[in-house]
Amino acid sequence: MREHYRLLKPIGIGTFSRTFLAVDEDIPSKSISVIKQFLPIATPGKNSAQNINEIEKASISFHREALQLDKLGKHPQIPSLLAYFFVSSYKYLVQEYIEGKNLAQELKEQGTFDEQKIRKFLIEMLPVLQFIHKNQVIHRDIKPENIIRRGADQTRYDWVENLCLVGFGSAKAISTHLTLKTDTIIGSPEYTAPEQLMGKPVFASDIYSLGIVCIQLMTQLKPFDLRKAEEWLWQQYLPRPVSTSLSNIINKMLQVSLSQRYHSTEDVLKDLIQTVGSSWTGLERWESHGHKVRTVTFGIDGQTLVSGGEDNSIKVWTLGAGNDPQTLGGWMFSHSGWVQAIALTPDGQTLVSGSNDGTLKVWNLGTGKLVRTLGSWFGQDWSAVQAITISKDSQILASGHSDKTVKVWYLGNGKMRGFLQGHTAWVESVAMSPDGKVLASGSGDKMIKLWDIETGKLLLTLTGHSDVVRSVAITPDGQILASGSSDNTVRLWQLGTGDTLGILQHPDSVNSVAIAPDGLILVSGCRDKNLYLWNPYTMEKVGILSQEAAVNTVTFSVDGQMLAAGCGDGSLGVWQRVS
Repeated sequence: MREHYRLLKPIGIGTFSRTFLAVDEDIPSKSISVIKQFLPIATPGKNSAQNINEIEKASISFHREALQLDKLGKHPQIPSLLAYFFVSSYKYLVQEYIEGKNLAQELKEQGTFDEQKIRKFLIEMLPVLQFIHKNQVIHRDIKPENIIRRGADQTRYDWVENLCLVGFGSAKAISTHLTLKTDTIIGSPEYTAPEQLMGKPVFASDIYSLGIVCIQLMTQLKPFDLRKAEEWLWQQYLPRPVSTSLSNIINKMLQVSLSQRYHSTEDVLKDLIQTVGSSWTGLERWESHGHKVRTVTFGIDGQTLVSGGEDNSIKVWTLGAGNDPQTLGGWMFSHSGWVQAIALTPDGQTLVSGSNDGTLKVWNLGTGKLVRTLGSWFGQDWSAVQAITISKDSQILASGHSDKTVKVWYLGNGKMRGFLQGHTAWVESVAMSPDGKVLASGSGDKMIKLWDIETGKLLLTLTGHSDVVRSVAITPDGQILASGSSDNTVRLWQLGTGDTLGILQHPDSVNSVAIAPDGLILVSGCRDKNLYLWNPYTMEKVGILSQEAAVNTVTFSVDGQMLAAGCGDGSLGVWQRVS
């Protein structure tokens, strides 16, 4: 064509166009390009006026695509316009060939996207939309077929992301002049925003469409199957959970009301970036118990830290007050064995401690006085208390014991509600779901059991660890269970189904796991003297904090802005989040 392009083969056909792969014979590298031909063919069954009207609209759209590519194709994630010409009354558009598969093909071949891939997808695509919108253009046809993942060897620059946006035939340039004209409805209906369906597209219409692409990539379902009336029901079809923060971002992208939807790509990126933070600075270090610290928790005010250790004591520390803690109980009321576990009620008023002396003690943290003791050497031998958890409503207390049982108590009156039996070794750790319905217990038998707290029935037994399950924790949204083990791993499980979501490898035994209140950081305390920070939804390691001895226990403050660790040399370390 034009003694310049040699057509190789047809690669696509549309209602009014067909597309060919071509080689540019005038360039020594014989580069490949795409030639799109406008082909005005009348539609059978329609009258002459209808056909003329449709062909005119298609011709305008074809010309618009050339204009937009000429304007926007300088961006490395948008194909360049190489030529636009007429031959024998036919229009031709020549553009850069992007070798790769579109996301519809990738989804079919590789399956659903997890949170990590969705976050990366958004971080790659949002700047492209930002560039388009700053050039006063609305794409109007964001869909998986119009997003191509360029092969690594096809990237124009080393720093460029591999996702490219195509399909600019529907793009609309925004006029700077006020107009009341309603646009022709254009785009793919299942991805189209409500205002665009009414002929009034805005920049936020592209954000809406991008949100729909996200939920399709995560569920592998068609958009129409994920919607009931004006409500999107995508979360119930997820094969694996995503964080609350990502769900909130996508739901805001999908708002029907423009006033409630993101107005700009910058706003989406800001929220996306703010949901991941991993920079911490050392705040305090105390030489605390003189013996191993076994357990630690923050007070509700964030200014106090409570620890228990192998010196049989419970100590209350005040940040900034130096190495001079308050000791609960004195010689008369203190535990007679190691303090293995402590837990606070959500209101911060009541502290419960468990010891290998076989007792649970309930304290008023404000006064430092003992309220009651559950279990006693004067009564039945309950065996050593290994772990404690308290329900969010402060009604139920569960304790794991060395006699292979979990005991469930009414915290208000100290009466026992019942036993949970099924483990074949000591119960090392317990955690309760946020709704108070499911209890998880980890044991020396290498297993995790999930129990219905109301009925006491065993729901699931999770296997996979090859050594003692030292610690269990549940994300605030109740979707993910994390278990740390002496087999040097943290395993992540879907709480509802028991399916394994991932395995986080460590260089040594994992003694403790904790999850931040926002659910986006999991910390694992390791025998190698380090704390490892992870995103439990993406499985990414986001930081490492070092101590001078094996890390036995870790915890977050109520607001998630501080992190504390108790260590094998009797020390306590406190860090503050700086970003």
